[in-house]
Amino acid sequence: MLAWGEGRNASMSGARWSAAPLSRDWAKPIEGSICAVTWPTLTLAGRERWFDELYVWTEGFQASTMQRAQIQLAALAKGLALVEHERVRRIGITLSFGTVERCLDQVTDIFDAHRLYAHRTCILLRGQIDRLRSRYRVRGFIDWLRTQQIPVGYRLTASRISMEMKAIDFIEPDFAKVMAPNSRRFEYWQDVALEARAAGLKLDSAIIAGIEEVEQRRNAQNVGFAFGQGHAVHAPYDPPSLGNSVPAGEANETAFSLD
Repeated sequence: MLAWGEGRNASMSGARWSAAPLSRDWAKPIEGSICAVTWPTLTLAGRERWFDELYVWTEGFQASTMQRAQIQLAALAKGLALVEHERVRRIGITLSFGTVERCLDQVTDIFDAHRLYAHRTCILLRGQIDRLRSRYRVRGFIDWLRTQQIPVGYRLTASRISMEMKAIDFIEPDFAKVMAPNSRRFEYWQDVALEARAAGLKLDSAIIAGIEEVEQRRNAQNVGFAFGQGHAVHAPYDPPSLGNSVPAGEANETAFSLD
């Protein structure tokens, strides 16, 4: 799944590409990097693998809205190509509301170019619902994804699930991704699970990310969360290379390509 992060993942290892192609002024190229790892998403109670998430973040610079969209479009094309070339069984991808609003045609063009494999994707949406300017475009995209049998999820970023109610009500997600609490207290995890249920989220299709300790995994499983990501679940790996097997223009003429 393609996720999006900035800054806080600077210590994470992974594949890196120069951000220079994203520069607005070629005389002053961006000196930062685009980074990516792939996180397997597995059941907490066993070893069943749901999908692999292509997680992308910037390092050394703050991407603008359009630069972020360019990166996400390139990663979307990369993720679908990985499925098409059998590098992964199922891929998960995160798109921000801003990317869908501004680049809906490009997004659907990429899906259309891989139409036979689109059903093997999961889409996670993220962003600030109050900043949406064209809700009908995002709503139309969500409805279109579901007609293609593509699960639609929501990546929660607020410190409390209750703070995300507007977005949850708007998306009506098929699944959700929540960051693992820092607390080791089982009672705290119970409160998180209770809040998730109260928000209408189904724990049997919810993902707890950032599980770094066995105790976190145990707590997540015991309160009812079904899936997890993190080193205590499965180690990440660099996005597989496609070599020269991806035709030119596969990334839909975005300013950045993930190879």
